[in-house]
Amino acid sequence: MLTRKAFLKAVLAAAAVAGTQSVWAQTVSKTLVLYYSKTGNTQGLAELLAKELHADIARILPVEPYPENYRETVNLAREQLNSGARPAIQKTIPDLSAYNTILLGTPNWWSHVSMPVFTFMDEYDLSGKVILPFVTHGGGGMSHCEEDIRAKFPKADVRRGLAVYGSSYDTDEVRAWLKENKLLE
Repeated sequence: MLTRKAFLKAVLAAAAVAGTQSVWAQTVSKTLVLYYSKTGNTQGLAELLAKELHADIARILPVEPYPENYRETVNLAREQLNSGARPAIQKTIPDLSAYNTILLGTPNWWSHVSMPVFTFMDEYDLSGKVILPFVTHGGGGMSHCEEDIRAKFPKADVRRGLAVYGSSYDTDEVRAWLKENKLLE
């Protein structure tokens, strides 16, 4: 039987060999920060959350990237929302059975979660998990994003989300939200 010290040394050695901290996070954490980001705002918030929680992090990526031009992306997102279209996403999602808590991040697109997040929600089951939504927006706040997630996962514990304007999140505000949800002491 390994002592605690021997176990920690083995974990740290494995992390060094792998060249990443995710081995440590996977060994210790049952929390995943999962997000889609187009402009980088949601990604920045996701990275802060993962760092604060020492959690694993994964990105939802569409198979076909959205246009570089912002206005073209906005128009395409509106068309997809109105038609119920779901863009295909890459198979980059880790095995979700390893996690009991998922922080699910998305930009607010037309008062709803982004289309790639809708696709994720259609393809994966988060029943029985704790879900904490986090949303970046340009003025629309949380809008229907939390409701979208609750409606899709009625058998999950969907907690009150965090809405942040653009990239203007404050670390203390983020920590307070995590403490409120008992993910930080």
